[in-house]
Amino acid sequence: MVIDFHAHIYTDEMAPKAIASVKRRMGVRVPGLGTVADLRESMAKAGVEKSIILPLAPLPKHVAPTNDFFLAATGNGDGLVPFGAIHPFQPDLEEELDRLVEAGVKGVKAVPFMQRFYPDDPRCDRLYQAVEERGMVLLLHAGKVPEDLPEFFGTPDRFARMVAQHPDLVVVLAHLGGWEMWSGVREHLIPAGENVYFDTAYISPSLTCEEACDIISEIGADRVLFGTDYPWTDQAEEIEFVGEMDLSDGEKRLIYFENARRLLFR
Repeated sequence: MVIDFHAHIYTDEMAPKAIASVKRRMGVRVPGLGTVADLRESMAKAGVEKSIILPLAPLPKHVAPTNDFFLAATGNGDGLVPFGAIHPFQPDLEEELDRLVEAGVKGVKAVPFMQRFYPDDPRCDRLYQAVEERGMVLLLHAGKVPEDLPEFFGTPDRFARMVAQHPDLVVVLAHLGGWEMWSGVREHLIPAGENVYFDTAYISPSLTCEEACDIISEIGADRVLFGTDYPWTDQAEEIEFVGEMDLSDGEKRLIYFENARRLLFR
């Protein structure tokens, strides 16, 4: 069994535009089409049973319509599991979380560099408290992106301060805790707390198999979730990337599905 904890979809109209924009700005390979139909085909080919679908909402006004699309696109129980979009500064934050919980959504995603917030900003405490009170999971983009931006906001030291203030909040830090900020991950986040998880999304373009395995071994496989960042990577190739790591079969089972099942499907 494989659960992809980190995938993205777009409307059929928006997908070509989003992918073309990323290719132009970042100059990266994009193997997926980003549509619901293409993701389902990718899952069938790779042997992925469930994909956790993560939305992006740059501004508070984008949150509700983004969630409407995700709930509609994943509502037929065919293996696509939606997280909700959320913005830490939206005025109706609690009401939107309640709407998502009522719809059966188990977690939400926020993106510091896109939404322009620092994770350790006290103004974000409202979001963290509301997510924790509802027993939800908070997934955050962590680290850089393959683009020359002046600031990335979500750095390992700031996440560590956030976690210290909210030790009971269940947090998943994407991209092994900080894409291309690996020394900071080792220094600040590996000892951060038992409720901090890390996903493997989009690490293969930046780390060798051996380098990634070293970091995962330091973190502990019981806190690592398999993720691909579809459509920006190929699901089958990412499964193989983890499969080639010098980890035990038990550790790989934890990463591929057991940790995700414990967090979301218990």
